[in-house]
Amino acid sequence: MPYAFAMAALITGKLDEAWIVTTRRWTITAWFFLTLGNLVGAWWSYHVLGWGGYWAWDPVENAAFMPFLTATAFLHSVMVQERRRMLKLWNLSLIILTFGLTIFGTFLTRSGIIGSVHSFTQGTIGYFFLGFLALVLLGSFSLLASRVERLRAEGVLDSVVSRESTFLLNNLFLVAATFTVFFGTVFPLISEAVRGVKISVGAPFFNLVNIPVFLALLFLMGVGPLIAWRRASAENLRRNFLKPVVAGLVAAAALRALGVANGLVLATMALVVFVAGTVALDLFRAVRARRRSGNGWGAATWGLLLRQNRRYGGFIVHLGILVIALGVAGSHAWSVQTEVTLDKGKSVELAGYQVRFDGLSASEESNHAKVTGTFTVTNGRAGGYMLYPAKKFYPQEQTPIAYVDYRLGWIEDVYLVLGDFARDGSHATVKLQINRMVSWLWLGGLVLTFGAALAILPDARRPA
Repeated sequence: MPYAFAMAALITGKLDEAWIVTTRRWTITAWFFLTLGNLVGAWWSYHVLGWGGYWAWDPVENAAFMPFLTATAFLHSVMVQERRRMLKLWNLSLIILTFGLTIFGTFLTRSGIIGSVHSFTQGTIGYFFLGFLALVLLGSFSLLASRVERLRAEGVLDSVVSRESTFLLNNLFLVAATFTVFFGTVFPLISEAVRGVKISVGAPFFNLVNIPVFLALLFLMGVGPLIAWRRASAENLRRNFLKPVVAGLVAAAALRALGVANGLVLATMALVVFVAGTVALDLFRAVRARRRSGNGWGAATWGLLLRQNRRYGGFIVHLGILVIALGVAGSHAWSVQTEVTLDKGKSVELAGYQVRFDGLSASEESNHAKVTGTFTVTNGRAGGYMLYPAKKFYPQEQTPIAYVDYRLGWIEDVYLVLGDFARDGSHATVKLQINRMVSWLWLGGLVLTFGAALAILPDARRPA
């Protein structure tokens, strides 16, 4: 819908901000469902695929992630256009890129050109999507070029220290992340076409390049909403950011004193506390101002959320992303795993958990055969429980499919995958993982959902 309205604005020459206001809720809705799709995909990868993780920088995962990045950039920079009548050309380019990347992702998934557990078998439909993608990009950017003179900014950037600059920097980081993900995704295809050798680009590359970018985006998430438009004064910076910055540094120092030495966790925690502090400070001031009319704290808060739903819905979305960031950092830093072959009745210990192999059982399901392992898990803090990871053997599949079993918790998950085994059940190979803070990703998704729903509501201060 935003793409259709943007093209209509270019075709008709009606290049004011009216189409942006009209499509605002469509844009947020599309962004929310794309975000939810990535989170549900991570949930499926973690709970169903059985490899032990929620994100592997798989090409199809990347294809769904790239339009999320450019759509997020558009949602932020469009506020600059509404307020200062700047970035018109940039915003239209972001809309075209977002729609084009959506079609590109569909092409990757449906063409079979890449190997992925998410992609479908190879077919001829991919050529139609590739042709449509070429038509979209060539037609849209040609139309954009024909209107470039009428898309010049009406405002100017008054200062580097301003909300406009913060949003622009935020956009540059998001587009940079999009480019690195795109490059890493298509590079194996380019290498195979040019040299005849397909080079694999894996998680180490994406993590190395993108983790600093995402940390910078977390910082800007706290700065952008509170820094002044046009030019921020020293008083504005001190009033809005001194306490959150101190709180973030204290949180990182406290973790370090408790023995946390992982730099990623310390940096993430400092930034999360900083951003949460800016949100809390802004909300407290606004609610306190509303209480002067005689409302209690609860009524004042709820009234503020409904009256300024766009702003505070965005803040709640930010809080959801902060929770997700904590889950990502914690799971990467503190999760541990081991893979071992156990004789029947023997145990393996990891992070205080003991897992004993009790035996195997075979069964015939409606469309596959299934071998299930029985394992007893104890941790010394509570009673034991049973886990039943399995292998499914489908007639049409050459390799068996893992059926993972797990015990979920807010702090850590016990995650068990059955590997090779002896036919007589005398021994089996098992992968045991203690995954920390993964459940925070799904909790963050719930918070994000509430914030997006609030932001989608009609603004009480404007006509719907």
